[in-house]
Amino acid sequence: MLEDLIDKVIAAAAAYFDPRERMSVHWQLAALAAAVAYWGVVVQKSAGSGPAGLLKWLLPKDVIFHPSAVTDYFYFICNRLLRALVYAQFFVLSPLITNWVMQFLVQNFGMPSWTQEPMLPTIFWTLVVTLIIVAVSDATLWFAHWIFHVVPELWEFHKVHHSAEVMTPLTAARMHPVEEIVDTIIASTTVGTTYALLVYWLGAASVEFTIFEMNVVVILFFLAAFNLRHSHVFLRYPNWLQHIFISPAQHQIHHSRAPEHWDRNMGFIFSIWDWAAGTLVSPKYQMKLQFGLGTAEDGTWRGVRTLYLRPFGGAWRRFRARWGSDGAPSDVPTSSAVEAPAKTHPGE
Repeated sequence: MLEDLIDKVIAAAAAYFDPRERMSVHWQLAALAAAVAYWGVVVQKSAGSGPAGLLKWLLPKDVIFHPSAVTDYFYFICNRLLRALVYAQFFVLSPLITNWVMQFLVQNFGMPSWTQEPMLPTIFWTLVVTLIIVAVSDATLWFAHWIFHVVPELWEFHKVHHSAEVMTPLTAARMHPVEEIVDTIIASTTVGTTYALLVYWLGAASVEFTIFEMNVVVILFFLAAFNLRHSHVFLRYPNWLQHIFISPAQHQIHHSRAPEHWDRNMGFIFSIWDWAAGTLVSPKYQMKLQFGLGTAEDGTWRGVRTLYLRPFGGAWRRFRARWGSDGAPSDVPTSSAVEAPAKTHPGE
């Protein structure tokens, strides 16, 4: 038992040297390189030149020592240990679902006649499979993100992420376990099912372009300063590109306290889902943002225990406000459960 516990803890720490982990040292270094380049081109003239000026800009004291950032540091360690010890198995659901769906299809419909003779992988089919998998995965992540914004009970858990008052790369891990598990189940189901359908129809030709066992599109996106999305570095892409891919600046807008930015830019890789849904904001100039919920709760989401436990109480109050104590729909507005400003998130 103790050895198994130690192995899980070691595996959790080693994950950050695994390029399949989006917060691995590889992608952090890519983000650091992009930040240095950004400083040299955009910031250096106003922030002071030389190594001292760069270091002061990269590691601003008001960010790294902010109580919200300190909460991030401790929550990061606790949450990664909890994931490794309790719910890591949810992150390997996708191949299991692929096998289940594949078995169901074969047992009930047999194999398509054209796959009796194995199709060989070709550049065309590999490209098609690669794009389909990444598109389905990203659309699913957008949908899962959207429901955590619009369903009041789920919004209480997503508040953990949005309650960060300053942004550091570790803010990416400021996710409640309930949200991580729900997201993983939804994504695993859609991606696993999609891949099973591709294998069923294409057979051996259903191969992705991968590097380090990762979809090559995802790798390219991680290299494009992905980890600056949770930072003070307001890195924009050209406007036309921000209508295809989410830039770090666009995700920072998603975290803005300003009501006009609430529930915007919910995409992970592609911004086309937000564009289609009318939730896209594409910044064309530098913006000074303040981060947080933009409600009276700002400044109160600090401490690991608060981040773990408060969402359950908030979700329960919302449930009772919505359905009433007897389980019947209530006439009491959902927003009566919490103090809120004149304009609220859909989840409020």
